[in-house]
Amino acid sequence: MANNSSKVVKEVDEAELAVFKKKMKMLESFKGRHTELITQYLPPGTDRSTVMNQLSEEINQSSNIKSPQTKKNVQAALRKIIGFLKNINFKLPQNGMVIFAGNVSEIDGRSDVRLFTIIPVRPLKVKMYWCDSTFHLDHLKEMLTPNDFYALMTLDKNEATIAQLVGKKYEVLGHFTSLVPGKTRAGGQSSVRFERLREEAMQNFFKTAADKFNSYFEPHKERVKGVIIGGPGLTKNYFIEKKVIPHELEKKIIGVIDTAYTDEGGIRELVHKSQDILKDSELIKERQTLDNFLGEVAKDGLATYGQKEVEQALTENRVSTLIISEDIPWIVFRIFCEKCQKEEIVIVKDQTDFEESKLRCAICDSKVETIEEISYLDYMVEKANTSGAQVRVISTETSEGEQFYTGFGGIAAMLRYKI
Repeated sequence: MANNSSKVVKEVDEAELAVFKKKMKMLESFKGRHTELITQYLPPGTDRSTVMNQLSEEINQSSNIKSPQTKKNVQAALRKIIGFLKNINFKLPQNGMVIFAGNVSEIDGRSDVRLFTIIPVRPLKVKMYWCDSTFHLDHLKEMLTPNDFYALMTLDKNEATIAQLVGKKYEVLGHFTSLVPGKTRAGGQSSVRFERLREEAMQNFFKTAADKFNSYFEPHKERVKGVIIGGPGLTKNYFIEKKVIPHELEKKIIGVIDTAYTDEGGIRELVHKSQDILKDSELIKERQTLDNFLGEVAKDGLATYGQKEVEQALTENRVSTLIISEDIPWIVFRIFCEKCQKEEIVIVKDQTDFEESKLRCAICDSKVETIEEISYLDYMVEKANTSGAQVRVISTETSEGEQFYTGFGGIAAMLRYKI
């Protein structure tokens, strides 16, 4: 069972996972003032008539809600869900779909009923309808459990630091110091006795370091993709030779690296010096992508950046790799004008005081129906997939990613050719 689950997670596209995480974070931020936020889980193979009948029945049942405002918001949310399912002709993605709808206005007495969807990164197994003051995300959060990671450790005779590298981010799990005395001994002590005490202190420190390391990683040893140990001098080599790490973890040692430091700075150094070893990790892939992009920009080569330029290049199928920051806050509305019978895309960059009800048709200025609301990241990933371009989503948790966001607006592309 566990092996099958791991296989599914590894098949998840990195860009899809970034979109999934971004939506989850947004949905978690919404808090209803009353019980008026609806969550509908639709696993693959869900019967259309059963769901549509249930939603219609919920509209009827909602007439019993005492508060007129809450009743209005709940019914509006239910009608949005029904309208959306009709619009997609109830064609659910391979992994199913979760629909969220409700009044997300932070102002009491004002309605801002919006609809969001999430395509799970793993097949959905739960069918559920829920109306509450929050959106129900627990079953989706379970899908965010990291599948594998790298175990990192730096140590010398004085201290040790243990960390893990998950995706694009390293996390320090523990840092501790030793009681090993320096080589200068107190006057009057015999050199033999001093060295014996020093050796005992070293062995105790190795055991403490190993116990800490094992407590973090042995319970999850099947998910440890590799172990990398660093530090100055030969202390790290002695540590490995003492066989204090369980065999299942010891056989996963893929690198022993010289570093100048053994604190958090040593962990950063360890990651940097392990680029060849970590070439399959998301962090290294991200850095290489940005390095390639900056190289092309410097020589006015096969790269472009900026919203207008990148969207145009995607439309013309000139993009080989879309590079986009996960921190772009814009939202995209897919709207439909009943009068013009036309569908349109509206990108909203400034959400201050924004209300969906203010959206109008660009042709006739009539009120429009919102079919779907998605993040700009989601929108661009869809465009890239349609054009056959690869996607690299850049986090702002690294200095390189932050510079890409602030310096280039977080939107760029590597091109197949220039025009």
